[in-house]
Amino acid sequence: EATAPEPPHQVEPYLAPSPSACTAVQEPSPGALDVTIMYKGRTVLQKVVGHPSCMFLYGPPDPAVRATDPQQVAFPSPAELPDQKQLRYTEELLRHVAPGLQLELRGPQLWARRMGKCKVYWEVGGPPGSASPSTPACLLPRNCDTPIFDFRVFFR
Repeated sequence: EATAPEPPHQVEPYLAPSPSACTAVQEPSPGALDVTIMYKGRTVLQKVVGHPSCMFLYGPPDPAVRATDPQQVAFPSPAELPDQKQLRYTEELLRHVAPGLQLELRGPQLWARRMGKCKVYWEVGGPPGSASPSTPACLLPRNCDTPIFDFRVFFR
């Protein structure tokens, strides 16, 4: 049975409150993203992104990236997968990630934008030690900035 690579990040959906519902209380704002990429339940990359935005790519990073561009994070090669059929399917999916999947911190929210043909789903991970997510998987629309996590909810 072929399965897609697991999503790089599990996050929580949140609808932004109306301006009248906002409070003036300052919550902590994250300055970095801790990224973990897993294939078939095995961690293949752990990286701290110290930039407010990052772009997930497959293949070699672009050497002409400017400091203002999102930090590039390359999906690792799935060559270590023991099942050759799974390896071929995973490589095919990763090739369709181009031109990329962007994550960006905007104030207390994490936003995502899928630009490639490969469908991307996101969900909230369950509590530590839990094998099931807390929310159902949601399709990330193509070429649309989508809020996927609000740290104000997390810090409550």
